[in-house]
Amino acid sequence: MGKKIMIVGANFDDKGSQAKLFIVIDKLRQRYNDCEFFYAHNGEQFEDSYYRFSKILYTKKVQSQVLKANPLSNITKIFQKKDNTISTDATDIIPKMDLIIDVSDHALSAESSMADVEFYLDNIRLAKKYKIPIILMPQSFGPFNFNRDNMYILGDMKDLLFYPKAIYAREKFGYDEMMGYFGLDNIRRSTDMLLINEEIVLTNVLTRFYRPQVPEITEDNNVAVIPNAICFGKKYYEHSMDMYQKLFEALRNANKNVYIFAQALSDMETCKELYNSYANFGNLHLIDKEMDSIELNMIMKKFEVVISSRYLACVQAYKNFIPVLLLGTGVRYKELAELLGQENLFFDVLSEDCNNFDVLDALNGLLRDEDVAKTRIQTRMLNIQTKSCFDVFDEIKWKN
Repeated sequence: MGKKIMIVGANFDDKGSQAKLFIVIDKLRQRYNDCEFFYAHNGEQFEDSYYRFSKILYTKKVQSQVLKANPLSNITKIFQKKDNTISTDATDIIPKMDLIIDVSDHALSAESSMADVEFYLDNIRLAKKYKIPIILMPQSFGPFNFNRDNMYILGDMKDLLFYPKAIYAREKFGYDEMMGYFGLDNIRRSTDMLLINEEIVLTNVLTRFYRPQVPEITEDNNVAVIPNAICFGKKYYEHSMDMYQKLFEALRNANKNVYIFAQALSDMETCKELYNSYANFGNLHLIDKEMDSIELNMIMKKFEVVISSRYLACVQAYKNFIPVLLLGTGVRYKELAELLGQENLFFDVLSEDCNNFDVLDALNGLLRDEDVAKTRIQTRMLNIQTKSCFDVFDEIKWKN
């Protein structure tokens, strides 16, 4: 009988999160091919027949029931297999897990809601109660400057964070926060698993019913534009529209074909607005299909340059040695650009210090020296991929 592994912290709406779910399953199945995987989801709907894993409904209510339950008791049946048939009780199946893996992005922080922080910590509390090993895969941590009413959570964090087998901090900032507040002996540094990972073995994750549908792109000199709707909020709208107008003009002058598409469904309306506003430039194309993480990786290979405000798109571009004009915000984008030697192409677009003419100059410089940027990325990537957070799976030492 294979080992049972539950993966928490993922969701299909966020394609980066979906990609991490797929990668973890692939890497574990390569090592332990008879494992049984359970994706802990929050009620989202997707085509079950495409995937080689089961799903388990895992809301706050379910989590609370499992935490409070006596493992010998019998409560409401809420466990679903991938064929949607109710098969057993969550309070029965979860305590029998052999491993829990958390692939969250940035939940443990004073910037998150307290409900999200409590939910995150309760995953560790649950694992500890039932003596299940838990691994926190590369993610962002901090800041931990909780206000006075919420400072109690630091005590809970100190009690719980020593339990996981390993905690991987994605950024130096998060590593320093975790060490500074808690002095953990199980904290490790690792770049994002999306960046480390090579191509997944699709048959480890997907069934024969899955068929990727990637929009056809036949031209050369292609540039991808992946915006983030957050950058077009009321406070930033005029600044962002002016910035993209300048960038589109530069790309037209450079005879580039520009493809605008969304990484997240929530960005689709922003993509349509950008396209409709500047379609008269003649070189803009809109891809209005929602793509999953597999399809996004496939289409990314068709571009020479990427302009992105979404993390997954940046990582997928770098993995294919494609330079990125990185228009993100926050420490994870900054450290990602620095890691690849691309700091001159990173702009915190939600900062008051972001000057659109500086962004334009950076794009023009990139277009002049694409090959230089690609070579630098390739050199850095070869070094990054020699170190792997997936080695922790070998430490488990299960027998096949």
